[in-house]
Amino acid sequence: MSAQVTAVIDTLGEPNYAEPRFGAYEQWLAGRRLASSTVSKKRWALVRFLRFLDGAGVPSLAALRATDVYGFLATGSGWTSSTRTTVLFVLREYLRFGVERGLVDPSLGALFPVIVANPEAVLPSVFTPGEVATALDGLDALPSWDPWARRDRAVFLLAAVLGMRVGNIAALRLSQIDWHTRRISVPQVKTVRRVDLPMPEEVMLALLDYVKHDRPVSDTDHVFLRAQAPFGPHPSARAFYHVVANAFARAGLDVTGRRHGPHSLRHSLASNMLAGATSYPAIGAVLGHAGVESTKSYLRVDVEQLRGLALEVPDAR
Repeated sequence: MSAQVTAVIDTLGEPNYAEPRFGAYEQWLAGRRLASSTVSKKRWALVRFLRFLDGAGVPSLAALRATDVYGFLATGSGWTSSTRTTVLFVLREYLRFGVERGLVDPSLGALFPVIVANPEAVLPSVFTPGEVATALDGLDALPSWDPWARRDRAVFLLAAVLGMRVGNIAALRLSQIDWHTRRISVPQVKTVRRVDLPMPEEVMLALLDYVKHDRPVSDTDHVFLRAQAPFGPHPSARAFYHVVANAFARAGLDVTGRRHGPHSLRHSLASNMLAGATSYPAIGAVLGHAGVESTKSYLRVDVEQLRGLALEVPDAR
């Protein structure tokens, strides 16, 4: 949530979570098993909307009209693009929730059919399997005495082969790894859903190599620890961003116009799976997506499948 939204909402006071306008939606959110940060963002955006309705004299959701919704949006002339996008998505979800339960006029569910999150947003950055392999070769070439070499290789493989989010990599625990069944079971930092991932031999051996040779002795259960004292978990996941970015740079790959952190490997895995005709549910299961809509965003980068969906242009002669 942006600091701007937080500062404004802090002046509004606590909402009455038990009131009909909020209680049912709150329960519905709880049932979706979303991350607490996501729930908080939705909750507080809605608080601002409900407080506006109170001030505008709208007595109930049944009396809500489209003009009231647009009137609320007009108060956000100073919002950043990110804040406005957040509010629009929450409003659309809340109004559709209300329509499904007969709380609001059905026509309100049709508001905001398309929300442009960022007019200047770029397509997800992806790398081909060949480019990923080239970057990995560069990591393999690092000298064994390099204190970060084995760690970096394991981190890179977790992102490239398993599609793990960088937050999950940074938070990975030894207790979440079953060496006998070769599986990693982690709660997704974004959706809180637990994902059970098969651990290919290459990934398992990379982790074992790091744990056996380079991981400092420590009481903490975290897999990846600082290479210098104090030997605890990394204070943030940012260190792992540089692992991937440096691997691409070391390999001499052209990353112009492409993001090249850990998330680009996650996008690349999904895009390559999609190019191989893997279904959306299967890809979503690997990535730990809460719904298929999140997975569908990767279709934007699958040019070959988009060509298959294109309509033939009729002969104008």
